[in-house]
Order: sequence, then structure tokens, then C-alpha cells
Amino acid sequence: MDDREFDVLCIGRSSIDLYAHEIGAAITDVRSFDAYVGGCPTNVAVGTRRLGLRAALLTAVGDDQVGTFILEFLRRERVETRYIPCKAGRRSSAVILTIQPPDRFPLTFYREQCADIALSIDDVLAAPLRRSRVVFISGTGVSRDPSRSATFLAAEEARAAGAQVILDIDERADQWDDPRAFGPTVRALARLATLAVGTEQEVRAAGGSDDLDLAIGRLLDCGVAALVLKRGERGATIIRRDRPPCDIAPFPVTVLNVLGAGDAFASGLITGMLAGWSLERAARMGCATGAIVVTRHGCANFMPTRDEVEAFVAGHGGW
Repeated sequence: MDDREFDVLCIGRSSIDLYAHEIGAAITDVRSFDAYVGGCPTNVAVGTRRLGLRAALLTAVGDDQVGTFILEFLRRERVETRYIPCKAGRRSSAVILTIQPPDRFPLTFYREQCADIALSIDDVLAAPLRRSRVVFISGTGVSRDPSRSATFLAAEEARAAGAQVILDIDERADQWDDPRAFGPTVRALARLATLAVGTEQEVRAAGGSDDLDLAIGRLLDCGVAALVLKRGERGATIIRRDRPPCDIAPFPVTVLNVLGAGDAFASGLITGMLAGWSLERAARMGCATGAIVVTRHGCANFMPTRDEVEAFVAGHGGW
């Protein structure tokens, strides 16, 4: 029995997400926005907490109203926030999103001099890396220093402590000074990970090839035990070096908004893994949590509870 203080420590970006209230409207026709909390690692911290895990978050906020908004939401969700620094002279991040189902979900990041990209080595050393069963990191966290160096150190320290390191590839090309650096940098980070998760587009970017099979091979060559390919309405595929790929069936739903679905998937996947399930069954839980979130308006605020997931799966024929 692992008696570490936290089941999962998520590291990386956080934001206030302003979602267009009017569904189907272009930005020129939007008249109001709903304010939520977002950012890949933040969504996963909330998602795993709602599924019953002990979750901590290492992000950073500015000394501003947005930071207060983010922290208060996290406290209400009972995500551990005591390791989150406030970065003087920086602003908490923001994102504006419009929702145009079934396949247009434009988003604009406001991350110039944002607080979470200023996460430092000192912030990492103060975090509960050695007291967490899983450390969850993302590709955007290595887009710039000092967060880049801090994230690499976090992965290295977590592996040394015997934690599982899960890498969400999280490709956001506009967050890189030179997008060509994304692939080599993420592959270097993958060498410190035990598991990688990403969409087909993200895997191609991380693998540095438009040939999906070649890109997958390059990521597996980094030493991850498995690559979990998120395939949206087609479910997921688990790819390992020593066995054939395993396709995981999806849960058919009507899509409202795909943003946040991948983070919900990661939340379900991690929860299943820490329950001792096979990776296949854990990915099936990820498909369920992701399917629930695509029917909802936002990300962190709409992550499902364990009871909601169980009821949803039962209504779709069971595991």
C-alpha cells in the first residue's frame, strides 16, 4: 500500500477561461461570456479530485483578481493549493473561447508575461514531488524558461522518488517562440516519463513527422512504457513496444464542446491506473470522463464525479 500524501500532483498552466455564452456564434456575434477555470494540469487536478483522488496543483498566479478567482475555485474543489506561488509583476493567464459545434472551437490565449510560465526550480523543490504517487506534466510547461527547467527537474525528481510521471503532450504551437523546438523538447521530456498521452496531431508534432507510425515509434524510443492515443469519437488506442496496439471503444454522445475533453480523459485514466486497473480498463474510464465533458459547456467546472461516471457507463452498457 502506497501511503504517500497525494495521489497526483499536477504541474503547469492555469487560467481564467471566458467561454462564449452564445453557442454557435462567431466571436463577432458574442454578447456575453461565462467565467470558468482552465489550463490542462489545472483541469486534471480538479478532474482527479472529483473522481476521489487526493490532488495537489503546482501552478502560479499573479497578484490580481484572476489569481484570486482561480485559487478560490480550487479551494472549493478541495485541490491542495498551498504550493501555488504568487509571482510579483506577472499576470494570471486568460483564455477566450467560442463554441461552434460540431467542429469549430476557436480559442485565444493571453499569456504574455503570465505567472505560470515563471514557475521556478525553487517552486518545484518546495512541492510534494516525493509525496505524490503520480506527477502529471504537460508540453506547454516546457515552452519557455524558467518553467522549462523547472518541469524537467520535476520529472527527474519524481522518477527518482518512484512516482509515475505522466506526460500530456499538450501541443500549443503559439506558445513557443519557435514551434520547431516543440518536438525535440517534448521528446527529451518523454525520456523522463513513464506514460505519454496525446492526440494524433500532438503525437505527430512531438514525434517530428507527419507519418503517424514514425512519430509513434520516435516517442516509444524515448522509453515510455506506453503511449495512449486520444482519438475523440473513435475512442483511444494504447500503443506499447512489445505488443499489438489495443483500441479502446468510445462512448457515443452528442458533442457540445470538445475543449477540456482530453483533460477529462487524463483524469479518468489516472484514476483507473491508481485503482490498480489494467491500462485498457483505465483508458476506458478516460473515454467515459471525456465523453461526459464534451456534452458540457466548459472544462474544470464541469468535470464529472465518480458517481456520475458510474451512472454514465451503466447507461451505456457497462465497462
